[in-house]
Amino acid sequence: MQLDEKPFLAIEPESQHPSALAAISLACVLLVAIKGNALLQYWQQTHHIFMEVGNLPSAGQLIPGSQALEHWQQDVNRWSNERAERMLVAGQLLLAGDKALPEPPPLVVAPKCPEVVAPKASAPACPAPTATEKQTAGQAQTPQPVVANISIAPSEKPGDRKDEVNGSGAPDTAPATADSTAPFVMPEATPEALAAANAPIALHTGDRILLVGDSLMQGVAPHLITALKRNYKVESMDISRHSTGLTYPAFFDWPATVKAAFELENYQVVIVFLGANDPWDMTLQGKYVRYGSERWKDVYSARVKQIIQTAAEHDARLVWLGAPPMGREDLLGKEPLLNEIYASESAKYPLFARFVATAPSLSTDGSSFTKFLELPERGSVMVRTDDGVHFTTQGQKLLARLTLEQFTRAAPPATEQPVEPSPGEQPAPEQQPVAEPGATPAKSKPTATPAPVEPTPPARQPTPAISQR
Repeated sequence: MQLDEKPFLAIEPESQHPSALAAISLACVLLVAIKGNALLQYWQQTHHIFMEVGNLPSAGQLIPGSQALEHWQQDVNRWSNERAERMLVAGQLLLAGDKALPEPPPLVVAPKCPEVVAPKASAPACPAPTATEKQTAGQAQTPQPVVANISIAPSEKPGDRKDEVNGSGAPDTAPATADSTAPFVMPEATPEALAAANAPIALHTGDRILLVGDSLMQGVAPHLITALKRNYKVESMDISRHSTGLTYPAFFDWPATVKAAFELENYQVVIVFLGANDPWDMTLQGKYVRYGSERWKDVYSARVKQIIQTAAEHDARLVWLGAPPMGREDLLGKEPLLNEIYASESAKYPLFARFVATAPSLSTDGSSFTKFLELPERGSVMVRTDDGVHFTTQGQKLLARLTLEQFTRAAPPATEQPVEPSPGEQPAPEQQPVAEPGATPAKSKPTATPAPVEPTPPARQPTPAISQR
């Protein structure tokens, strides 16, 4: 009896590969449909390449009556979030009781230290802070430590100064650094100090300049470094990095980077050019914060302030270049908010920081995007690239020239100069030594314009009392 056997290399007519490919394709389509905008933002933030597809439409926009559906979806989401928060609080109350309620902040009474008239061997100790009466939570408050406020003069560097007193009132031998517990205190902004701060920044030979920014700064930095080296004999450190900004510190943290740079080297000037990668929504504790909202502006302003304060704590001047007008569709009209924050935070440190708007130098009307400019020496030139963000070589040179206008050469130290004779005054004749009796007369030095030579009598022995001219 012959058995019905399958060939050894027979292929099953129904394979699982098409099903697997279909499942993978469906997953990719769903991923793009759900997280398409997030993927686009990540690509633009990482590679700084704009994909000409714009923002992908959401699922609701593809359905007729999408606006009504979107409003209904927002109401449902808000109601669902409120219900989840209430259920969470109710569950915590059932499990923990009143302990689940948030406690009020502690209130600490400032201690009154006795005044020390003269240094003594045993000075009275300062009393510890006393907690106030129990608040609504019914618990004693924890006393907070007292921190001494130590001001830093503009001419002093935190690493070169000694703290006068610490929190206990005893002399402190440790040097005061920017990381010390003492908060930074702004020097007094006198009219003279403000006038000097608003003047061009004086650069000395050997100063160091820190360049901070994104891909826009990467294009301007080479022109700046060359001009600063040639005109002012200063050294520049370019730490700019493309696709970076202040919106996504998880991708690149600029405040921490600037602080680390000052810990390695001492810089006298910081030039910042950021903002092209910042007009996006933030992600804070897993939640999206819309661009331009009050929460967004508070967080972004705090990050700008960290960079400015780091420079101020190290007695360095800071020049913040404003974000230029953008020609890209998703960035139109978004740079004024950034420049408003830059100018506002710089104004809080008038002795250290200044804001320089770039739009007047890059546009015909001072505010809108301009691709071509009329230059006196070159005529009509292209200053912006086709992507609507970056600059051509001529545009980079314009920004470098605008930045160089903020500096000047420091006056050389006063030294004693040799006194030169006036034009009408003749120099005193040089005295020659008196010749000894019987000695051969010394030859006199010829003058610049010798008189005509006449026949002279034979040489005679000079008189000892007359010096040779």
